[in-house]
Amino acid sequence: MRLLRVGPPGRERPAVLDGEGRLFDLSAIGRDFDAAFLADGGLAEVQRLVAAGGLPGVDPGRVRIGSPVAKPEKIICIGLNYLDSVTRHRRQ
Repeated sequence: MRLLRVGPPGRERPAVLDGEGRLFDLSAIGRDFDAAFLADGGLAEVQRLVAAGGLPGVDPGRVRIGSPVAKPEKIICIGLNYLDSVTRHRRQ
């Protein structure tokens, strides 16, 4: 199961791609994927809805797929290979 957002830029809506490649619209849950969604059992709710088959399907070939998180609070990068990269470029 993969969480996605689909639709035109700036107007994406939550969706889920199941293990069989089927895409479902999650607008019915009325929430986006954020910290509150995860803390309140949102993933379990999505799994239940997908298993129940009560979600509208979306044609993956006819919709734009966007980032699963609309407005991330932070982006944390860890440069584990940073020093190696700097050393390599200084030698050249």
